[in-house]
Amino acid sequence: MVGSNNDLAPWFGAAETAAQRALRLAEFAEREAANLAWIDRTFDAAEAESAKGVVVTMQADTFTSGPRDGFTAVIRRLADRARAFGKPVLLLQGDTHTYLTDTPLAAGSTAYGITEPVPNLRRIVVEGETASEWLRLSVNPGADALFSWERVTLAP
Repeated sequence: MVGSNNDLAPWFGAAETAAQRALRLAEFAEREAANLAWIDRTFDAAEAESAKGVVVTMQADTFTSGPRDGFTAVIRRLADRARAFGKPVLLLQGDTHTYLTDTPLAAGSTAYGITEPVPNLRRIVVEGETASEWLRLSVNPGADALFSWERVTLAP
């Protein structure tokens, strides 16, 4: 998913024409359907293979302020599938490019209409391209914590 409310924000602001709006909304609908199918395929494969966890990456920071209706279907699907999966799910996001780690659905989400908690979904927002660090992510199926990470400063 991309930022700007998953591309529901007008491409050309107030100057957007009706034809441009139609193209933007068609692109959104096709991409959203593909994203939902991709999430389902990912969790179906993880369940079939008895995977110990799932990692999902996207450009958008879906829990930032501002319009979010473009993210609703994907976040709800991700919440439902992660909750049913019951094992660690790591969501990596960018867009706002300020490091953050949290469990944004641990108590559900009124913004997304998610009433049941999703405590097994951990989110990390990574720094942007101008940052002086990168994130080292480790996956260790034998450890107590499947996913671990550390922020690594770039050498001068």
